[in-house]
Amino acid sequence: MLKYTIRKIILAGTLLFLCQQGTAQANKKESFSVNFGPEVAFTESSFRTTHRAGYGGNIKGEYTFGKHLSATVNTGILVFQGRQYFENLVLQPKAYKNLTAIPAKAGLRYYIGNFYAAGEAGVVFLNNYTNASRPVASIGLGDKIKVGQGNIDISLRQEFWFGNPNNLNMAVLRVAYEIVW
Repeated sequence: MLKYTIRKIILAGTLLFLCQQGTAQANKKESFSVNFGPEVAFTESSFRTTHRAGYGGNIKGEYTFGKHLSATVNTGILVFQGRQYFENLVLQPKAYKNLTAIPAKAGLRYYIGNFYAAGEAGVVFLNNYTNASRPVASIGLGDKIKVGQGNIDISLRQEFWFGNPNNLNMAVLRVAYEIVW
């Protein structure tokens, strides 16, 4: 399943790269930007058996410190609705508890024009389904499209929440509006 998801990310990145409208860098060197917007998380493997796709929002700060490199910090909230299950055929269906997640991550982006590859790591705080925190890591690809004074930042990433009894994996699609200073 992981190989299939990585293939999807590479395919999406290739399509975004081919659609580039020039080679100018997205943000100037030594600039700061903030972007915010909704995201949808598509659960995978064992996480898919207990919860439906998640939805939420995210805010990200980015500092461009090199011609092709920037640092990011972000947080947000994701909500996953629990799926129903049957303990046996006689009882009424039960449902897994809804899961609310608050990730806090930092990472790097490498740009080729407006197209970028990103990696992030941090911690995710889980609430309701399990009250715990887990290490989190993500890799992804994205593109920035100039709109007026800002940018639309579209990205697709593979996210991994590590922990026992199993890891929670998902593919996340994010569309955000970016303001640059």
